[in-house]
Amino acid sequence: MELRDRQPTWTNGFSDALAMSIEFVATPLLFALLGYGLDRWLGTGPWLAIGFGLFGLLGTVLRTYFWYQAEIKREEEGKPWTRSQR
Repeated sequence: MELRDRQPTWTNGFSDALAMSIEFVATPLLFALLGYGLDRWLGTGPWLAIGFGLFGLLGTVLRTYFWYQAEIKREEEGKPWTRSQR
């Protein structure tokens, strides 16, 4: 197989991985910063920052899990091992 034939796979794979890694860092960080701002405004200590950060992380993990399940289902659609046996 030629390198040119594999190029779209490599390009899309690296692009998706970079986007996902940035999402795993940026989303919880933004939520934690929002919580930190509310903590400073309300004087509640670090609890809202921790809670919002964990909420952002949980949301990112769940979104990635369900996206992955949908991609696998789409990829395996019509394959011999997914057909029902009669």
